[in-house]
Amino acid sequence: MVEGRLKGKTVVVVGFGRSGQAATRLLLVAGARVIVSEARPREKLSAAVLRSFEEQGVLFDTGGHRPETFERADLVVLSPGVPPEAAARAYARDIPVIGELELAWRFLSPEKRVIAITGTNGKTTTTAMVTDILRLSGKKVFVGGNFGTPLSEFLLTGERADYVVLEVSSFQLETIETFRPKVAVILNITPDHLERYADFQDYALAKARIYENQKEGDYLILPEELSCPLPFPRSQVLFFGKSPQRGARLKPGGFVLLLPEGEETYSFAGFKPLGEHNRLNFAVAALAARLVGASCEGVRKAILSFVGFPHRLEFVGAYGGVYFVNDSKATNVDATCKALEGLPGPIILILGGKHKGASYRPLIPLLKEKVRLLILMGESRYVMAEDLREVIETKIVENLEEAVAVAISEATPGDTVLLSPAAASFDQFENYQERGDIFRELVKGYAPQFLGEDNRASMVTYH
Repeated sequence: MVEGRLKGKTVVVVGFGRSGQAATRLLLVAGARVIVSEARPREKLSAAVLRSFEEQGVLFDTGGHRPETFERADLVVLSPGVPPEAAARAYARDIPVIGELELAWRFLSPEKRVIAITGTNGKTTTTAMVTDILRLSGKKVFVGGNFGTPLSEFLLTGERADYVVLEVSSFQLETIETFRPKVAVILNITPDHLERYADFQDYALAKARIYENQKEGDYLILPEELSCPLPFPRSQVLFFGKSPQRGARLKPGGFVLLLPEGEETYSFAGFKPLGEHNRLNFAVAALAARLVGASCEGVRKAILSFVGFPHRLEFVGAYGGVYFVNDSKATNVDATCKALEGLPGPIILILGGKHKGASYRPLIPLLKEKVRLLILMGESRYVMAEDLREVIETKIVENLEEAVAVAISEATPGDTVLLSPAAASFDQFENYQERGDIFRELVKGYAPQFLGEDNRASMVTYH
C-alpha cells in the first residue's frame, strides 16, 4: 500500500520532467508535503500542469535550485537528468537523497519478479525484446523506467503485472539504496557521459550499482569480455558472447542458451532487425526472460515478430540503388561502431552533434574498412575532424540538411548512407527522435528527385 506511508514528511523533488512529475504524484498519494525545485523559470512550465499540482498542495520553487529550499526536507528525490550538485545542501546536511526509481521500488510488492537492464547501448531494444518474449509467453508485463513509463506511474494505476521489466540508466542508479532486481543485465560499458563523471571507471561503477543489493538467489548477466573491472557480485553470474560456458552463446544463424537445466538452441531465421549486436541483444533478452519463466515458444514467436525501433538502424528506403539507414539513437562512439559492424560497405557516414567528452579515434579501423566518405556536422564537427579527417575523405557541413544533400550528391548505386552521429542531439535538436525524424523526411523529400523513385527494397532484403 502506498497511501499514508510518508504522512507528514516534507519531500523536495528536484527536477520536474516526466520522472519528477511521476514521483510527485506518488508522494502525494503517500501523504507527503511536496516542494518542487525546478531550474526552469515558471513561465517555461505548463500553466495547466502547475495549476493541477498546486491545487493538490504542491509548492514550486522555480528558476534555480536554491539551497534554502532543502532546509525543511526530510527526503529529497533527485530526477535523473539533474546533476547531483543541485542537491548539494541536502547532501551536506545528511538529508537522504534518492531517485524516482528508488522511491517507487520502496512501494513495489516484494514478490514482483523484476528484470532490470542497463548498458551504454542497446538498453531500450533489449528491454523491449524481454517484454515481447514474456508477453508472447502469456505473461502480464509492466515495462518502463528510463524507457517509457516511470515505475511510479505504474504503481499509481493499481494494475496487476506478473513481471516488471525496467530499463535503468547510470543516472538512475546513482540514487538507489535498496533497489534489487531478480535479474540484472549489463549489456556493455563503454565511454559515455564523461561530461558528468570523473572518469570512465566512475561511470562504470555507477552502472555496476544495478547488482549491488542482489543476493545468492538472484541472477546477473554480463558480457563475457568486460571493458573494465567491476565489484564482485553476490548473485549467480551468467555470461553472453561467442564462447561462454554458462549463459547465452551466439552461433552462425542462431544462439544457444546454456541454462542450469540444460541447453536450448534457437534459429534467427525470420529475425528482422539489422546488425549482429541486435542478434546478441536478443539472445541476452531470451536468457533473462527464460530465467524468470518465459516459455521456449515465447522466445521463438518473438524472433519472428520483433521489428525493432525507429532511429536504431532503421531502414528508411532505397533510391536508385542507394540505401538509407537512420541510426540517430547512436549518441556515442560505441553505438556508431556497432552500426558500422552490422552494415555492409561502402558507407557514406554522417557524424556529429553535441560533444560528450570521449575520443572518436576508436572509429578509425571501421572507417578504413567500410566508409568511403565521412560527413561531419553540428557542434562537434571540428572536434571530430581533429580525430578523423586524415583517415578518409571528409566533408564538413553545418547541419543535417546540408549533410543529407552532400550524401545524396555523392552517393552511387550500392552505397549505404548512414546517419549514426556518435554524439548527442542537443546542439540542434530537441532529442535524437527529432533528429532521426528530420533525417527521414529529408531523405524521402530529396532522394527521389536525384536518385530515382524508391525501388521497394525492404529491410529484410537489405539485411
